[in-house]
Amino acid sequence: MSRRTPVQNFFFYLIIIVVILFVLGPYAWMVSSSFKTSVEIQGMRPTWIPQTFTLDNYKNMNTTVPILKYFTNSLIISTGTMLCALVLGTLAAYGISRFKFWGRDLYILVLMATQMLPGILFIIPYFMLFTWIKNTLGIPMTNTFHGMIFTYTSFALPFSILMLRNYLDSVPKDIDEQALIDGCNRFQALYKVIIPLAKPGLAAMGIYAFIMGWNEILFATILTSTKTRTIALGLLQYISQNQARWGEMMAACVFATIPVIVAFTSVQKHIVAGLVAGATKG
Repeated sequence: MSRRTPVQNFFFYLIIIVVILFVLGPYAWMVSSSFKTSVEIQGMRPTWIPQTFTLDNYKNMNTTVPILKYFTNSLIISTGTMLCALVLGTLAAYGISRFKFWGRDLYILVLMATQMLPGILFIIPYFMLFTWIKNTLGIPMTNTFHGMIFTYTSFALPFSILMLRNYLDSVPKDIDEQALIDGCNRFQALYKVIIPLAKPGLAAMGIYAFIMGWNEILFATILTSTKTRTIALGLLQYISQNQARWGEMMAACVFATIPVIVAFTSVQKHIVAGLVAGATKG
């Protein structure tokens, strides 16, 4: 493989810098605006550095909108979605990766097909399903945490299963057989041997499920109310017909990104390894 010339290196790194600025630019502007007054934000001359530095936006963001309550709701729903997707997705992906059974290829095809369907197509079926569950079993599903966790888990599972299955395919089956010879049953082999080796894939799958629950708006609008409203919906409340509280909204947006940033930073290496393996293997 030939090495790049200095001119090629220059344009290569120039493109990288442009992409980084394009991606981080809006976030930097959001952080900067969170420390500005409303007058400065809506001024004719936009500035990157706040001329009047203030923390009032962070102090008042929970006054006009109960953003901390919505933050807690999203944290419960997203964490529950992540845990359910990890447990169910791991079992399903392991079964697909390690066993040959009737309908296996069809099941994989169906999982892939679900990724082509828009979410809005499922609003009425989910609402009818939740109504049937409440009328038949007496279990309320709308405006509940378990209802939202069920909804988001069902959407996160197909891609999570496919991604982890592809990663598990890269783990030699000889390892399972060795664990079985040593006295482990299938569950013990999965728990004690395979899962530690599949941490990158599990990290990628968990973060994917968490972010899906954290950012989703469409189903949260239909299936939640004030009791379980998520932070994604709460951010929209800063914009009213008469006045838009841009400073408080920017502060709340920065606050809302903290869990995602922390999660990505803590398992960054595992996520990259899992996504690359899941995209190239299989």
